[in-house]
Amino acid sequence: MREKSPWEIFMEECPGVANAFIELSKEVNIGRALDEKTRNLILVGIFSSTRDPVALRHFVSEAFKAGATKQEIEAAALLPFSVGVSSAEMSIPIIVEAVKSKP
Repeated sequence: MREKSPWEIFMEECPGVANAFIELSKEVNIGRALDEKTRNLILVGIFSSTRDPVALRHFVSEAFKAGATKQEIEAAALLPFSVGVSSAEMSIPIIVEAVKSKP
């Protein structure tokens, strides 16, 4: 049996807060100025920079679902490279893992 992700547990335990976060996430994309692929690529760059592997795995998956290629996702992950190699050090293996687990 698959283990639940931290987000799944959070949604079960705090559904009101989780849903408020989801709505906030939609609203910050003012007027849907960014298409889903672009928005998810930006989030890949952000979570590469903050070294958050849980969020990074989620947004790598979302970027693939939105039509991004592996090359585009890796490019987004490498944008924060100027702040240090550790961003890429974590991000690239996560992207490779996501590619291998794609159906």
